[in-house]
Amino acid sequence: MSTQKRRKKSRSRGRATKRAARAVPVAIGGDAAVDVAVPKSTTDVLTEKTYVTAEPQVEIRYAATLAQALTEPAVAVVKPKSTVRKEVVARTRRSA
Repeated sequence: MSTQKRRKKSRSRGRATKRAARAVPVAIGGDAAVDVAVPKSTTDVLTEKTYVTAEPQVEIRYAATLAQALTEPAVAVVKPKSTVRKEVVARTRRSA
């Protein structure tokens, strides 16, 4: 059975984009005509970049029992700690 990590939901709200609209006359019936705004078609492009950085972290290991503490000193260990940062870039591309 494989385990999968759940993706954390983003709390940021998307930007409200203003799209260029053109007025199109629409005939309702008879002599009545109304101008209706029709937005231009656009394509949203999402790019996700992942940055992984490894930093050294110093950990001090102490003895587990009193007998070990009296006979063995504490030891400092350097461990690499990696952090992952994801960046999502959203662009809007107009179609011709």
